[in-house]
Amino acid sequence: MGEVEKRLRSSKLHRIVLCTQHMIFLRSGTAETTLSKDGRLLIKKVQNEAEAKHLAQEILQVILE
Repeated sequence: MGEVEKRLRSSKLHRIVLCTQHMIFLRSGTAETTLSKDGRLLIKKVQNEAEAKHLAQEILQVILE
């Protein structure tokens, strides 16, 4: 999770709330995201599925840059 954490910490849109060896908990505005080591994303506090998909794309773009 080291490189992923490093890239997310440099992001201005997403703030790491907690980071463990297995998961990273993010806050993006009012939305909350849990990123697990195996790549799963759990996105909460969004209005609809489209907003969740958009947020997932933003997070993945930061990680893959």
